[in-house]
Amino acid sequence: MIPWSAFIYVEWWTRSHRNRRFSLWIPLFLAWLLLLPLLVVLFPVVALACLFVRMNALRLYAAAWEILTGLRKTRVEVRSPAARVLVNIA
Repeated sequence: MIPWSAFIYVEWWTRSHRNRRFSLWIPLFLAWLLLLPLLVVLFPVVALACLFVRMNALRLYAAAWEILTGLRKTRVEVRSPAARVLVNIA
């Protein structure tokens, strides 16, 4: 299943040692809806390009799908002495 939403959380500290926070919820399903017409148009173009370079288009599509579905439940956290960033893809 493709990821439907992402959550970004940023936390940083100011010079006065005050803690600042910022969080953002991103609905990825809206991005998929916007990209769907583009994918429908590019699907045969990519298949034709794969034909010219003698590459299996089905394997390319399968690999792209596996990468896309593999993003689900991904959590990336980066910490430094001055800030922390967390990206959670659900």
